Amino acid sequence: MQRFSNITGQARHGLEKMTPAGLMSRPNQMDMPIAQPVKRPMNGQPISPLTTVDAIVNLSFNVPFASNLAGPDVQEIIHASPKALERWTFPVGTEEQTPIHKLPVHNGNVEQLRRLCRVLEEGSQGRMQATVTSSEPKPVPALQRRPLKGLVTNVCISGDADIVHKMRAKILNETPIALRCAIVDIDTNLVITPDMTGVRLEVLNHLDDTAKYCGTDIFLLNPKHNDTEGPTSDYGNGSDQRFDQRLRIAIYGDPESSEHAKTRVLILIDRILHRIPDALKLESSLHTIICGRTRKNIRMIESATNTAIYFPPPFPRIYGYVPPGAHRRGEDEVFITGESPEGINLAKRKLVDLVINTKCYVKDVVVSAHKIESILLDRLDKVRKVRETNGSYVLFPQLGSSRGLIRVQGTEILHVERTVREIMALAGQFYGASWWLMLPESAQSNAMRAPSPADIRTMLSDICLNSAAEIGFDKLTFSINGSDDAVKAAMMVIHQIPFVKRAQYQIRVKIELANEHKEFVSGKRNGKINKIMGQSNVQIIFDGFNEYNFYIDVCGAQYDATKNGLDLVEQEMPASISFHVPDQYHKRIIGIGGQHIQRIMKKYSVFVKFSNAMDRGGIGKEDDDIKVDNVICRTPARNAQSLDLVKQEIMDMVEKVVGEPKDLEEEP
Repeated sequence: MQRFSNITGQARHGLEKMTPAGLMSRPNQMDMPIAQPVKRPMNGQPISPLTTVDAIVNLSFNVPFASNLAGPDVQEIIHASPKALERWTFPVGTEEQTPIHKLPVHNGNVEQLRRLCRVLEEGSQGRMQATVTSSEPKPVPALQRRPLKGLVTNVCISGDADIVHKMRAKILNETPIALRCAIVDIDTNLVITPDMTGVRLEVLNHLDDTAKYCGTDIFLLNPKHNDTEGPTSDYGNGSDQRFDQRLRIAIYGDPESSEHAKTRVLILIDRILHRIPDALKLESSLHTIICGRTRKNIRMIESATNTAIYFPPPFPRIYGYVPPGAHRRGEDEVFITGESPEGINLAKRKLVDLVINTKCYVKDVVVSAHKIESILLDRLDKVRKVRETNGSYVLFPQLGSSRGLIRVQGTEILHVERTVREIMALAGQFYGASWWLMLPESAQSNAMRAPSPADIRTMLSDICLNSAAEIGFDKLTFSINGSDDAVKAAMMVIHQIPFVKRAQYQIRVKIELANEHKEFVSGKRNGKINKIMGQSNVQIIFDGFNEYNFYIDVCGAQYDATKNGLDLVEQEMPASISFHVPDQYHKRIIGIGGQHIQRIMKKYSVFVKFSNAMDRGGIGKEDDDIKVDNVICRTPARNAQSLDLVKQEIMDMVEKVVGEPKDLEEEP
């Protein structure tokens, strides 16, 4: 960030002031860029035409390498697949305090990215420039945010708009991003030779073949000692006492490859246990649906047929990267292992019956393309949990496609709606912002110009590296997208740039929130919002988006005022906590006429709502074995500390009610 002071002298002089206008006009479609304010003349001054720099689109984004993913402890390694040891461990003689991001695998990924960018740049015939920058981020002062760790690698692309976005997609889909390590625990007696002299050769060969076939690095590791917080077992029902005696198989790779390899390792263990492997093909969009909520249907089939059923990775083809020479698992390929052919065939029939008898409801939902990609990169594990909880299927576009549409499919409308609402809530965790700079005619006469293309690329890379937001710069406009903290950090860094400080500008921050919370945030007769606008000298606009969410636009002509207004709006945003209380205790806790719960709500200024199985649309006894959160407590974020107190008081009432004799049932 120190480099901002080194921007060229022409940019350092700043720009002349100009009054922005056109604040209220903007498109209501999420994939269209926000319309720029109309540049009206001030005191009769004409507006200068855009310079050649303005015609170039600049886009800067961080490539989400898992540069803080450490390799295994060398002393624990029993066996490593070919080349895995040299990729995931430091060479002999390396200093002990060497950062993890200097591992050969991480260095190699950055160099591979640099080569890819050079190839793309040369192939564009001068129509595109790509700059790769790697550094450790610096903390952004005055922001309470989780600091970025490890090495951050940034790419800044300049050129025609269509080429820039195509190159970004190509980079994200041809780079090994989001690397992870999957662990499978295995009993020692299944791996070690009968004479206890070494590892069985067929096991080692299978691990090496799996690593090559799936494009992963696999290690067989000794038991992990003195690790009370170690990973739970992925296979079998071994007790905690046995865990320290179990060997570990660590699988390193991209999300889809590591999941594929993990399944093949589990099937290897089944084979060692003399179980028979088999497979069948089922439509991939029905996998989570026929599994049922929390995989209830599959657990019942596995129990009834004494089989194990392995479905493909839940999000196939989202990441386009495939390791060289690797094979992807078929999207519709389901593996089954069992003790007998009869059990396997019975499991197959039950699965086919589930497919035949499945009736699906489908809904397409519009979501901001930027937010879809943020979810794919940062929140995919949460989407996976949402799918399993609701027994639904979610189809996302491929990473980098810039499509703003998702498809949700489920057996009941209620489950589809729940899934959509939870995904829209995830989208609300990401912000979008625009920062317009105004350039009057007098600027050219005084030899004041925007920064040079090289300065712009340096500037954007620094902002991204230190904020984790994605930054675009086009026609003297910054566009910022990312998590709430990332966008606020980027705005703080932009404000420190000398030529921005001296310019006249307009800022707009877009917050997305569920429609049901509109009155909660605005207050009665917009009282809360009117108060914020009066206190912070900003304009706040509520703008409809779709049937689930709406936008809150916070607009201002000064950074400090906009930041203050944004902070005040965030303090009025709903903070909530949900938990489970058995339905039979609800009436006693609420009290006659709601007296008990009203007392708690008034005491803590928290809204509390109970819902029973009927309210939730439960059918039969389906919810009995699934502890659905049926109590929700909500309050403005400024009062969030009261949520835990409310939960504790309600749970104390539950314990008290449980200890009392049951009252006579009330007549309906």
